[in-house]
Amino acid sequence: MIELDTRTKGIVISLLVLLSLITFLTNFYGSTDVHDYGGVAKFFSGKYDAKIRTSHSYLYGFIHTPLVGLFENYFTFKVTSLLSLILIIYSVYRISGRDRKALLLITLSPIVWYMAPWVSPIQLASLLFLWGWYFIREYDSIGTIKNLIYSALLVGLSWAFWDGILFFVPLLMISFLYDRKLLHSVYFLIFVLIGSLPRMILDQALFGFVLFTPVRHIGASLALTFFGGFYSKGSLFGIHKFLTVILFIPFYSFLILKRGIFLENKKTNIFILLAIMLIVLNSQIRFVLLVAPIAILAIFKNLNRKKFIVQVAISLILILIVINPYIIETKYEILTTDKTSHARFWALLFNINNLKLSSDFTKDLISEDLKKVSNEFPNEIFVVGNKPDDYQILADLYWSGEIEEFVSIQDYNMDLSGNPVLSEKIICSETKIKSRRDICASMLIRKAFNDKTDYDSIRYALSEEKDLDLEGFSLIREYDKLYLFEKDLN
Repeated sequence: MIELDTRTKGIVISLLVLLSLITFLTNFYGSTDVHDYGGVAKFFSGKYDAKIRTSHSYLYGFIHTPLVGLFENYFTFKVTSLLSLILIIYSVYRISGRDRKALLLITLSPIVWYMAPWVSPIQLASLLFLWGWYFIREYDSIGTIKNLIYSALLVGLSWAFWDGILFFVPLLMISFLYDRKLLHSVYFLIFVLIGSLPRMILDQALFGFVLFTPVRHIGASLALTFFGGFYSKGSLFGIHKFLTVILFIPFYSFLILKRGIFLENKKTNIFILLAIMLIVLNSQIRFVLLVAPIAILAIFKNLNRKKFIVQVAISLILILIVINPYIIETKYEILTTDKTSHARFWALLFNINNLKLSSDFTKDLISEDLKKVSNEFPNEIFVVGNKPDDYQILADLYWSGEIEEFVSIQDYNMDLSGNPVLSEKIICSETKIKSRRDICASMLIRKAFNDKTDYDSIRYALSEEKDLDLEGFSLIREYDKLYLFEKDLN
């Protein structure tokens, strides 16, 4: 073990201070699933004027409820994110045997800087999964069952917060348990389930079904992967997404393909390769955080001075690209048709001449509009269009309490049609002989049975678009960002 020198300590502390300042000062909170976590916390605080809908675990939002309700904002998520990332950095340092190179590599990992401001459970889940990997590696090295149990419990708790872990669990088992007794795999799965008990208990309390959110998330993921989503949102894969994911994976990760290095830590390297393949197929930068710390721990000993400098240089270039949008959005909003974060990076790199900035943030303008609406039309229910989940944006931004409820245009149309079923899938056998029967299994998604909203009494609708996709409503007010419509009485 090499004692950390004063210079390295100063560099790391300075970097963490800079990371903290960017995280807390930027108005960026993420561009994917933000409403699915922030909205859940607000819902449980009793200040969410809408029905909750998310395809993810409710646990991460649930644990933030007290502070979100108290301060009436989502800033606490940034604190959680930053603390999780700092603990990942410290964990890599400890697992590496307090190695200076490993500490600098993880502190300068672009994915750490990318994820710092995000409202997301991936930071916390990645921390827990990192230690889950560490203990299964110890189990493989020492052969002690208790290390396998520790690993499974941490992986299970990681899954309790973030659904994406479910897709990495089989990869971890394939990598580390393929040559072990089958009973050990059974032990691992049992304790993964035990580790995820906080999520199951919450699901049972909320929905009366312990596996409600896992089943829902798997269904949503399959729909997105194979059908572009229930609302035809498009594919997870794209050339820009693919390239950005590749860039965020530590550059020298390819060293694990060298025979000597590969065999030295074969099982870890198998997991890294399988995980990278999965991440590339999904093309979501956020997922890189799960594998980057493990990849750094796998390669840091094999980086000579020249390779180390090259890796640091590449990381610094990527960090500058990553933090630019965050720094800009301390004062200005970057206006892009595509709201995803990778679109901001590509716009800054290749379309900077056409980049549009606004000193007024959309979320602030919508908040002010909602205050005006609630003052002029208090205690009303509003249909929100034109997209099925646009109501989430308004429900997340509104804190005053005078509006009774924001209703999805999708739910309104379902009530109007009298058909509560959103989607139904039927799988049937097809007998090849003279038989009187085939067997079919049906699964459907429908409007909640306990929906008590009085849709017939709704008189108003809101939208960010001037044309509302709803018959029988006419435009009566124009605000800065929102348009108000009233139901025709004749």
